[in-house]
Amino acid sequence: MADFSVAKILSVDEIGSLQPSEEISSGSFKGALLLGAAYERSEVCIEIRAENKLDMENKDNSGRKIKSIIESGTQNHLETTFSRHLIDEIVEEHVDMKVSYDCGNFVCNETYYRTLSTEIKNRAAGMEKIPILFVHLPPIERIPFDRQVALVKKLLKQMISIPKMDVVGALIKDEFGRILACRRPPKDQWAGYWEFPGGKITEGESDYAAVEREILEELCISISATNEVARISHKYDDRIVNLRIIDCGVIDPNSIILMEHDMSRWLEKGELDHVNWLPADLPIITAWMNEGIP
Repeated sequence: MADFSVAKILSVDEIGSLQPSEEISSGSFKGALLLGAAYERSEVCIEIRAENKLDMENKDNSGRKIKSIIESGTQNHLETTFSRHLIDEIVEEHVDMKVSYDCGNFVCNETYYRTLSTEIKNRAAGMEKIPILFVHLPPIERIPFDRQVALVKKLLKQMISIPKMDVVGALIKDEFGRILACRRPPKDQWAGYWEFPGGKITEGESDYAAVEREILEELCISISATNEVARISHKYDDRIVNLRIIDCGVIDPNSIILMEHDMSRWLEKGELDHVNWLPADLPIITAWMNEGIP
């Protein structure tokens, strides 16, 4: 576990499962990354959920072998307080990592549940929310030790500092001057919100190249980016987004095939507020309603 400068080895028993809760209740920790060995796993598994139960097949280090709930009068399961959006992005970038909803029924799960439960109680008492995450590590025969260390360090870095992300959005119009808005699909963190189509700028990529690539991937059309028409920086809970909107000209609406969104709409100036825009996009939309679409 870490305040992100302190590491401790926990005993595999009830005493060990309670130690992270005691530590974070001091208020001096920025977060806790809990690590456990999972000899049957083949990837570094980021655990999303802890269950309120113990179902031990083997004895722990104190000799316990029980089946019971962990805490009475509480929820059946608790989920990580670390950003799911960041977790999904990290996993997407690394083939040797995956999201897991099964933290087991042994002391790893017990420790995770108790720590998450305590974090909730701490917040109810007025303490600041902190990220809590459990990661199961596979045998080093499956993923080398140095590689596992590198992945854990990346998670730590994401947990203790707000990342900055450069993204582009496309201003696309139809022949009537209406602009294209696309809706995030179900299961997305921002499901149901509307946005300019676009996405992240990869390392070494220009704004224009990025928006042309993203539009081809998301809408299956080729566009030509011309000039930047808006720029804004917005702070979300888990990141700072630097957004640039690039004029990508006029297209035929019938040419669009939605690959990543579940719906699209063409909006004229007076309709721009008829959909629920992402927080980063909204100030641009508000300005355009007052000043006109570029």
